[in-house]
Amino acid sequence: MLDGYGKGYGAAAGACVIWGVSFVATKVALQSFTPYMLLALRFAVASAFLLPAFVFFKREKLHGRDLVLFCLLGVMEPGLYFLCETRGLMYTSASVASLIIGSIPVFVMMLGAAFLKEPVRLKTGLGVALTLVGIAFLVHKDMDGSSPAASPLLGNLLIMGAALCASVYTIVSRSLSARYRPVTLTTIQAAFAAAFFALLAFTEGSSGMKAPPTVQALGSLLFLAFFATLAAFWLYNASLQILPASQVAVWINLIPLVTVLTARIVLDETLSWPQLAGAVLILLGVRVSTRTGDIRLPSRLLKGMQVLVR
Repeated sequence: MLDGYGKGYGAAAGACVIWGVSFVATKVALQSFTPYMLLALRFAVASAFLLPAFVFFKREKLHGRDLVLFCLLGVMEPGLYFLCETRGLMYTSASVASLIIGSIPVFVMMLGAAFLKEPVRLKTGLGVALTLVGIAFLVHKDMDGSSPAASPLLGNLLIMGAALCASVYTIVSRSLSARYRPVTLTTIQAAFAAAFFALLAFTEGSSGMKAPPTVQALGSLLFLAFFATLAAFWLYNASLQILPASQVAVWINLIPLVTVLTARIVLDETLSWPQLAGAVLILLGVRVSTRTGDIRLPSRLLKGMQVLVR
């Protein structure tokens, strides 16, 4: 039987594995849907299942003092986060985007110390530096014109904005999770996002379709709605009820690894050696910031790098 912390770690890990796959699913879905329409459909489908359950089974009273926090929660994520992430994936690769997202734990630790009074170790400064240098490697590599992505610098900057939004969301959700159940937070997030992105899709003035939807695009849409939204957000919010925000955010390290492996299989994406160096710096920086003890690069990681650049 798992104890409370074991369940919290399991929930956080499960959410981040699903989100790792979601980067690839989003790339596939964007072949048929425009960004706003994809987001509107994703959260509309999720809300259609969440709202009845919330109203009839899990409804709880919302306190007026928390309305500002709920608005901030919805604006940061799903709002601005998915706006930046989905548009960013139009211009950069899923692998590089997920590696930039891997910097979230460092930002969460900094915000957690400032607003939640969570303790910060002396290694945080070194971890921040390593993470930022790693991101610089990714951006610099994409600026030299060798990247196959459409506009990698713009895409990477948008993904960086998504990472900052996700960090703020984690802090706000950690605060609200002390007073509300995960299903409440997840329902409010999904409903806000469905309305927000439906409005953007309407103002976009198009049919919302780039091409007739393929089976792969529709399957990706359903995966994003049921797994990346319903399951992953519920798991992540549940983990924040048990663990400090900084410990939950550590598991975001799984996202780049899962995305790179999935992108290798589904999209045939590879990373160059300079990009892999940036990836290692990001993961190393996060590990320095969130772990104690000696820092060692697993031999499996080094072997995996050789496979990914072939």
